[in-house]
Amino acid sequence: MDLPASAVADVKPAATVGKREPVGAEPVTPPRARRFYGSTFTVMLVGLLITAVLSWGASAVHDSNEKRLLRQRVREAAAVLTAAIPNVQTPLSSGAVLADATNGQQPPFEGLFRPLVTTPRGPFVSASLWPVQGVTPAPLVVVGKPLELTAQPADQIRAVLSRASRASGVSVIDLLGAPDRRLGYAYIEPKPGARFMVYAEAALPKNRRAAVDKNSAFADLGYALYLGRTPDPARLLASSTGGALLRGRRASTTVPFGDSQLLFVMTPHKELGGTLLARLPYLLGAFGVILTLAAAALVERVARRRAHAEMLAAENARLYADQRTIAQTLQRSLVPESFPTVPSLEIAGRYVAGVEGMDVGGDWYDVVPLDDHRVVVVVGDVSGRGLHAATMMASLRFAIRAYAVEGDPPAEILTKLARLISLERDGQFATVVCAVIDLNAGTLTVSNAGHPAPLLVRSGRTEFVPTDIDVPVGVTGPAPYRQVTVPITRGATLLVYTDGLVERRGQSLARGLQDLENAAAHPNGALEDLLDHVLREVIPNGSSDDTALMGVRWQT
Repeated sequence: MDLPASAVADVKPAATVGKREPVGAEPVTPPRARRFYGSTFTVMLVGLLITAVLSWGASAVHDSNEKRLLRQRVREAAAVLTAAIPNVQTPLSSGAVLADATNGQQPPFEGLFRPLVTTPRGPFVSASLWPVQGVTPAPLVVVGKPLELTAQPADQIRAVLSRASRASGVSVIDLLGAPDRRLGYAYIEPKPGARFMVYAEAALPKNRRAAVDKNSAFADLGYALYLGRTPDPARLLASSTGGALLRGRRASTTVPFGDSQLLFVMTPHKELGGTLLARLPYLLGAFGVILTLAAAALVERVARRRAHAEMLAAENARLYADQRTIAQTLQRSLVPESFPTVPSLEIAGRYVAGVEGMDVGGDWYDVVPLDDHRVVVVVGDVSGRGLHAATMMASLRFAIRAYAVEGDPPAEILTKLARLISLERDGQFATVVCAVIDLNAGTLTVSNAGHPAPLLVRSGRTEFVPTDIDVPVGVTGPAPYRQVTVPITRGATLLVYTDGLVERRGQSLARGLQDLENAAAHPNGALEDLLDHVLREVIPNGSSDDTALMGVRWQT
């Protein structure tokens, strides 16, 4: 690029690492469209496989849902059964307390249990009071029907007494093999010196069948109730089938029952989750077959149009390659390819095109020498992308060079620059950092128009220049800008950059600035190596935005 007469000097190239190579002039030609032999069969095969998988999945969901609902119903039924167990234990414990208080007298005991054994829906068919200690075990009082226990051998009766005396609650006695199938319940108060055992018997269905009330919440379920933890037919208390095995899906649970357990098994008579979920596999199968046939009918049409689509894709690829090449070429033409040689200063720059899009960006940097000991350093970023942003960037860059040659300080340069651009008029604004390095005075004077602050690196220590950050040029119209002056020493390195270096999606700006500081504290070496290191460390995978980075080092 042409430079002002005052800036003409021996120049050395500025390395440009990280730029993507322009796409070649010859686009990659896509392969010829293949003929779709057997394509209809392939589509039908894939469609039927997908249909089968969906139908199987719907069937598995239905089966899982039915099992879950059945387990829930079993838990509900078990809760009802658990709530009914106190109807057995409470009268027995009350009878034991009454017998101990009345010394086993018959009238009070009969008065307590007669309503329980004579009522058709009462819990017992007989109740009795037994002495715990006795040579020959025999009941003191019997209320209701004759006891099946008295028909058992004496040693078995003693075993019942012994078992009840050890239990902390009700002992459940298996009398399922008796002529009149019954369950016995024995209870002795769990205290030292208990003298009486209350014993009652409940009748069981003779044919082991007990239908669920049609008005019950469990009328749509079949059940089987066993004494113990295993489904032993010999210990079946009652069932909805009368003893026949439950068919189909089943779920079970155990319920504590005195010193024993009840096994509760249930099976549904119909779909618990409704008929829609049950029919869904068949509906999916029918819909999948229809959809597969329709897709197969479209294959031939798609095959005819594929060659045309591939031709258009190849043309678009060629056009994209041409436009990308033009954009990159234009961008490079707007960024200095060389820097002036300034005594005691080492200058290097890097420009990395964004990884997204193909429009030219508005990032730039520039160096304008004023005399043997003063140099103007500028970095800026025009909002937006495209040709308009590039044109605006070129106008601002050359305007700054003109103002700098006139000897204006940085704040005055930005104030004049604000007259050239208006967000309201042009639809764009720019962030700019303008700095003057005075080698004789050892100072750096900086004015900042909404841009990330420059970074100073001295002896491995880093610090951002404490600039007064004013509004970007073009936002509010002409306004005076401020400037700050800070001392610099020999060996110091100034890094100026655009926001593409420190701003990334999903990461805070503070994190990006910290990464830049960490990378810039690299051991002393060539300035070119430092810039390469910063780019590798801060944006190893590139940036979605264009990135301009320039370093100026005051050589020792």
